[in-house]
Amino acid sequence: MIESFRPDGAGGLTREEGLGADAVWVDLRDPTSEELAEVGKVAGASLPSKEDMEEIELSSRLYRDGNVDFLTLVLPALTETDNHQVAPVTFVLCPRQVVTIRYHEPRPFKSYPVRAAHSPYDTGSAQDVMFGLLDEIIDRLADILELTDGRIEGVSRGLFGNGLETEVADRRSALATLGQAGALVSDVRNSLVTIERALTFLNREAAGGGKKSPRAIKVLSSDVASLAEHASFLTQKLSLILDTFFGLTTIEQNAVTKTFSLVAVLFMPPTLIGAVFGMNFALMPGIDWRWGFTAALVAMVASSVLSYLYFRWKNLL
Repeated sequence: MIESFRPDGAGGLTREEGLGADAVWVDLRDPTSEELAEVGKVAGASLPSKEDMEEIELSSRLYRDGNVDFLTLVLPALTETDNHQVAPVTFVLCPRQVVTIRYHEPRPFKSYPVRAAHSPYDTGSAQDVMFGLLDEIIDRLADILELTDGRIEGVSRGLFGNGLETEVADRRSALATLGQAGALVSDVRNSLVTIERALTFLNREAAGGGKKSPRAIKVLSSDVASLAEHASFLTQKLSLILDTFFGLTTIEQNAVTKTFSLVAVLFMPPTLIGAVFGMNFALMPGIDWRWGFTAALVAMVASSVLSYLYFRWKNLL
């Protein structure tokens, strides 16, 4: 599917289906090979297919072909659901248009055209539109981190607010939520790394005499660095929560194991006495004793009581 966006004269963007003649941004969503070829002719570059985008090495995601820059980023999508999706998005910066190629639905590609008029970047050129879209993507990643932080905080309060006295099913649900949050934070960090590398690439092009805006690149790079620190903080927070959870769970399990061990030890002397008097050998002493059964029971109870008093004295109970 091909969508084109052109400046509306008021700092915003006007959307139209198909390839517009005066478009500054061409968005290709799940494009066919014919659509890639059609847009590639207008852009003056050979556009990568889905297989090319997925198989491309990390070191080869940023390159320049003639006067066209190719930047492949990794962006998350559908983060409000239990399962999020992460896939590459390729930006093709041409002299007159910026072309985006994607096969999933990151929210900035829907929200940016609506909010372009309020963006700090103009929409009069392909470069400005790309900077505005990158700014929207960075803002969205910030929202994702805030959302994830809220989920982590909610799980933390639920686990530790009542002294870990939660049902097993609730603990499993909490661990699943923490695992999903950790995976999402990891994907956001990966996305920030690809954006940072893309901005470094553009900055290098600007230093070489290109038309890129060093000031815009510097501002965006600063935002990425701040989000990277926040993502690192969330990673450490997740690690601390999980370590605390497993530590408290281990203490709880040790207490249960200790109880069962003490119970086994309390019944060990009576078991020994019962085993001795239950051998039923023909020449066993006391086997014909009239009060033997009563004496055995008394010995069993006495041994248990003495063991219990000993453990209480040693503060083991």
